[in-house]
Amino acid sequence: MKGLAIVAVLIIAANGLSEQEKWQQFKIQHGRTYRTLLEEKRRFEIFKFNLRTIEEHNERYHNGEETFEMGINQFGDMTQEEFKRMLALQKPQMPLPRGDEVSFDNVNDIPKTVDWREKGAVTEVKKQGNCGSCWAFSAVGSIEGQVFLKNGSLESLSAQNLVDCAGIEYGNFGCERRIDGLCIQLHPPAWNTFRCGSIPTGDSLEGVRNRVEVKITGYQAVSKGDEVVLAQAVATIGPISIALDGNHIMFYRRGIVSKWCGCKNSEKDLNHGVLLVGYGDGYWIVKNSWGRIWGEQGYFRLKKDAGNTCGVATWPSYPIL
Repeated sequence: MKGLAIVAVLIIAANGLSEQEKWQQFKIQHGRTYRTLLEEKRRFEIFKFNLRTIEEHNERYHNGEETFEMGINQFGDMTQEEFKRMLALQKPQMPLPRGDEVSFDNVNDIPKTVDWREKGAVTEVKKQGNCGSCWAFSAVGSIEGQVFLKNGSLESLSAQNLVDCAGIEYGNFGCERRIDGLCIQLHPPAWNTFRCGSIPTGDSLEGVRNRVEVKITGYQAVSKGDEVVLAQAVATIGPISIALDGNHIMFYRRGIVSKWCGCKNSEKDLNHGVLLVGYGDGYWIVKNSWGRIWGEQGYFRLKKDAGNTCGVATWPSYPIL
């Protein structure tokens, strides 16, 4: 909580700073160093471009022309192209079977709001660092939720275990290349994962030991493109793994992401794995894996029942224990 308060103070203070001062603040806050002066100069130019992009966006936001606010974060010295490459989920060589899709008797008989964080089924926000492992954090989050609902205890499981175990045979090469969709679609019916001894933050996602066995018997797909059924699944089953078009949430700070930002919802545009943990009046609550300093303490909200915003309902699924 203290760390978040410091970040808030830095954000407020940054409003009156020059670009050079904001740059120095950014480097200190995110521990940035560069190998050469030339590289630092190039990153500073990118940073200034991003600052202007954010300022222009926020002006439209305050005029009611955008639905969410932006702010500089750990991606401040990256180009949009670099950010997209970090996201890019690789398509496997083999088609992924969706399995039988879940159905419900009465999709209208659900609560108006659901938040699995309040019920104790969601672990702390984690940080994938520069490792392209969003899919693993998404899958682990849905497994953690099902373990909680089955056993009544919340275990913080290891994304590193999935990065290590889903190897070349699944079209995955560690942090450099990723599989599309849930790892539980590709793994054998039973496998082990581990409790995190410490929250993985670096490229290698270290600190994982303390073995806790979790057996997965299968997975269940949720009806493609149907937000009504998706809401029923979230309300009755628990946190749901999804993939979406994440190209436009690079500098998200707060608010509700809508199709106004330009995101798409087709399968070919899905490039970021996240965890759906609930919904409110007109929005989905989504857990990200970019740390608590990003967005709304590591979460973001997505426009609900508005034509499958950013692909929220294109590829949802959850594990069966």
